Amino acid sequence: MKLNVLDYGLIDKNRTTREALDETIELAQKAEALGYHRFWVAEHHNIAAFAISSPELMMMELGMKTSRIRLGSGGIMALHYSAYKVAEIIKTLEARYPNRIDLGVGNFLGNPLVQSAMKSIHTKNDYPQVIRDLDAYLHHDKENPLPIAVNPKIDTEPELWTLSHSEETAQLAAELGLGYVFGIFPYMPLNTIEEAKKVSAIYHQNFKPSSQGSQPHLTLASFIVIADTAKEAEAMAKTLDIWMLGNDSFNEFTQYPDTDDASAYPLTQDQKELIKDNRTRAIIGDKETVKKQLDVLIKATQASEVLVIPLVPGLKQRIRSLELMAELYL
Repeated sequence: MKLNVLDYGLIDKNRTTREALDETIELAQKAEALGYHRFWVAEHHNIAAFAISSPELMMMELGMKTSRIRLGSGGIMALHYSAYKVAEIIKTLEARYPNRIDLGVGNFLGNPLVQSAMKSIHTKNDYPQVIRDLDAYLHHDKENPLPIAVNPKIDTEPELWTLSHSEETAQLAAELGLGYVFGIFPYMPLNTIEEAKKVSAIYHQNFKPSSQGSQPHLTLASFIVIADTAKEAEAMAKTLDIWMLGNDSFNEFTQYPDTDDASAYPLTQDQKELIKDNRTRAIIGDKETVKKQLDVLIKATQASEVLVIPLVPGLKQRIRSLELMAELYL
């Protein structure tokens, strides 16, 4: 089983944005030392506690500060942008770091403020065509040359991945022979296992070989809160609980909450119910508990890789999370 990381650039209590970006680099270096296969960074806008808004720029610096691990976006929100421009950015990264670059893309547009400020050029209905355009620009067919050059011209290709839990995106990724990331996230249907089986089956059964690969390539992504003891994991999970309430468009906290914030947070009955639902879509516990839960999902999705999202407070604990996961699977 290959392990990967998706980092959001958390700004912890009493830390600055610059320190958060430095800690993303440190986390990537630790992941590489532990034998992780990929390190991806996310794109978020107008969320005070997340430092990364331009994953492609972080990928460039991460390439300079690491030597082996694959680097990617998890994901670039492709509906904001020209597919041609995104392709040229990613090919530039691939030119500098051959056989190490992944383009993970999503279709989330953000709230109306973000859409207005970004002057988003697509709607969700455009997403299939955007993916097809990216595929054509990145994995051009020599027998059917494009009418426009996509520079730089290089002899290696970045990998293209779609991030989703929808049947439609799974079908599209399969038809194009792309990688597919099935995300276990809050707000997805409650029956996680059945949904995982259904969507992953669509991807595997409809996969067509491509220049990117001859076999289906599915990665399972999840918030994973793992600690040396169940008690420690539960304390950290409470920070994720209050964060995922999403109050004020995820700007209730200007920095990522710590365990003290979580302990002191007054919850309404409705919020307690939401947290209960969200807990069914996260993996929480000590090593034994996490492995038991994760193995069920790996089997359900036929995943060949796991994308760990360590949304927990403190770099020290994020590093410990990666260490514990490595002890389980690497």
